[in-house]
Amino acid sequence: MATYRISAGLWCLGQTADRFCPTGYSDAASVQEMLRRAGEVRGIEGVELHWDTDFTELSIAEMRDLLKERKLVCSNMNVNTFGYRKWKHGAFTNRDPRLRREAIELATGAVAAARELGCSVGLWLGADGFDYPFQVDYRKQWELTIEGIRTVAQVDPTVDIGIEYKLKEPRNHMQIGSVGKALYVCHEVGLENVGVALDFGHALMSREDPADSLCLLARSGKLFNVHFNDAYREWDDDLVPGTINLWETVEYLYYLKVTDYRRWIGLDMFPFREDPVEACQLAVDNIKAMLRLAEAIDQKVLEKAQKTMDAIATQRAVRGVVFRE
Repeated sequence: MATYRISAGLWCLGQTADRFCPTGYSDAASVQEMLRRAGEVRGIEGVELHWDTDFTELSIAEMRDLLKERKLVCSNMNVNTFGYRKWKHGAFTNRDPRLRREAIELATGAVAAARELGCSVGLWLGADGFDYPFQVDYRKQWELTIEGIRTVAQVDPTVDIGIEYKLKEPRNHMQIGSVGKALYVCHEVGLENVGVALDFGHALMSREDPADSLCLLARSGKLFNVHFNDAYREWDDDLVPGTINLWETVEYLYYLKVTDYRRWIGLDMFPFREDPVEACQLAVDNIKAMLRLAEAIDQKVLEKAQKTMDAIATQRAVRGVVFRE
């Protein structure tokens, strides 16, 4: 059976809030406490962090020591260019040169931290986009997006940069909102260390089949990271993997195996009303169980059925891994 190292976004194990309950559905947790919780989840070997949010009271050396204490490593360093008021009109695409420079400097700091911790960098440009027609000059938006990502990626060619796309939220239209746009950005930037972080729920929200998007990125050599969660497709629900879209998640795992993906797989969830440790444990257990289902699919039989392009034939080739008769 294919084996993957599983990580969890540190945010999965902290306080959760929404616009109806901005004070949060649980008490705030320190970075130390969230790391302790991550260490309690069987099967979690790494965590995804945010620069600079998770380092306001910790140095990189102190973070390394805490990770070692919990028998964890940092799998990915995300950049918080979305959680500060100053970037309400954009970070990489802000028309104020000073604010744009601050955003890019924050991201280059993440590259330096990632190099020290031996991980990749994630760019989810949540503040960059627009909300109304005519609000922005789209030509300038794309110019600044490409320019900013290229500047960050050139800091250290040995550190991989994964662009995480999303259709909407917090902007009504995020600048990089689909797998096609993300892949286009990679090719225009033109650097080997720039790829895509594929989030299962984001792909659903963009009306994509996650496995199809995965194969497109793998074909281009640009699949740098994958996130697992689940959703009802209209929003980024960030639910426990395998609880809503079972077949699509099994297909996602099947094609990770078929395309020989060898990087981390990460949990990106928001257990608003659930115990975070229990939610992450269920997520890990579900992923492992669904991986067994994916492994049980006879690839030769399925590919033979796929040649017919007949839905009944392909469903008969896979249904036995779920339905026991």
